Amino acid sequence: MNIQLRNIYRLCKAGIHFFIQIFFPLIIICICISCAPEQNELIVRGIDSYDKQQYITSITLFSAAIEADPGNAELYFYRARAEMQLDSCSNAIKDYSRAILLDKTRDEYFINRGLAKVACKSYYEAILDFDYAELLDSTNSLIYFNRAYAKESIENYPGAIEDYTTAIIMDSTNYKFYMNRGLLYSFLGDSQNAIEDFTYVISFDPKNVLAYKNRAYENIKQGNLSNAIDDYTSALNIEPLNTELYYSRAEAKIALNEFLSAAVDYTYIISLDSADATAYYNRGICYASLNIKISACDDFKRAGELGLFEAYQVIKDYCEEKVTSTQKK
Repeated sequence: MNIQLRNIYRLCKAGIHFFIQIFFPLIIICICISCAPEQNELIVRGIDSYDKQQYITSITLFSAAIEADPGNAELYFYRARAEMQLDSCSNAIKDYSRAILLDKTRDEYFINRGLAKVACKSYYEAILDFDYAELLDSTNSLIYFNRAYAKESIENYPGAIEDYTTAIIMDSTNYKFYMNRGLLYSFLGDSQNAIEDFTYVISFDPKNVLAYKNRAYENIKQGNLSNAIDDYTSALNIEPLNTELYYSRAEAKIALNEFLSAAVDYTYIISLDSADATAYYNRGICYASLNIKISACDDFKRAGELGLFEAYQVIKDYCEEKVTSTQKK
């Protein structure tokens, strides 16, 4: 009898062991499968909401996904991206930090946390994140580009130039790298290098109005007024309704004593905005420089009527005929 009981016990024990080894994992798998679609749906909807710029909805969906799977680093990363779009850099930093705690091997986590810290003006801490990202992937040009901006913000200009240059070496086709370095060269008074960088931008993007404007400004600083006029003209071919460009080109023309051509630019500005008092006043100066007094005085009068009251002093000094003592007799 004891032998029979022991056999029954062995059989039961073997059955339980078989159940644990075979059926219990299957149950767990079934449970996971039943949860996976809901989890995946939250992620898909969260990303879709982000792409549609529905950032609050995106944050809500990723928060729900995090509750279901708090150990998933990607979910914190996605939520942080949405938080950044709502200018919530402090919340984004917290979520990027959670993602990093869960996975320290992803350079994009450190890059994005660095960008969030830049947005929060924590530039030194941002640089540390970019440094760590560089350790993970020293070939990523965006690391150097973003770190350059952070260094520029703390006035480490040599370091910023070095990082912009490294970014360009890593990816010489990204015109934004040249643009930022050119702007820094401009700020530092290095017009020649700035012009070269803006020229690179134009070679990559011939319709980049900002590059033409920046190069024109550097040409003016170097006294190359004709080149500046050409740049403003190229920019105007792209944006023919940009009054700022007409103003800048007209000023360059005046510096070359091309008053009639400058007057044409002011005339075009007036055609775009008949209430632009400054355009009338400046055109009046051009006409006065050409000794076209009647037209000049008409423009000064119109400028005064539109609220540019300093024009009345010019009218008094230039337009009103002074009566001499001989004429009085």
